[in-house]
Amino acid sequence: MFLIDSSAWFEYLRPNGSPKVKQRVREILRMDAGACCGIVVVEILRGAKSEKDFQSLSDALMSLEQLPIDNAVIVRAARWGYLLGRKGKPIPTTDLVIASSAYGQARLVHIDGDYEILSSMVDLEEEKLER
Repeated sequence: MFLIDSSAWFEYLRPNGSPKVKQRVREILRMDAGACCGIVVVEILRGAKSEKDFQSLSDALMSLEQLPIDNAVIVRAARWGYLLGRKGKPIPTTDLVIASSAYGQARLVHIDGDYEILSSMVDLEEEKLER
């Protein structure tokens, strides 16, 4: 299973987005191996251009397996944020929660360098796509 981060979705959805990113996201979707989580849904839907786009994107994202954001995910994300902050490597809260929801359940597919920093500190399975 692959949790597709909003960074990859944004590139995939851009008309002139990276062909490499588009190809990898399509490949994951064709395998029916894509997953999502609530924060990714919010990040994508808030940028919808119209009500029609909002509904279409919502339907597509919500049709994917939804990884929960439960207490364990929140505590893990907070712990990671705490530890990384003490090492001078702050990571945005949303990225911490997304990575924590993927942890142990899915490979996180992204184009965001923060996840590489995080995976160097914890055992996060991630795949950074090249543009």
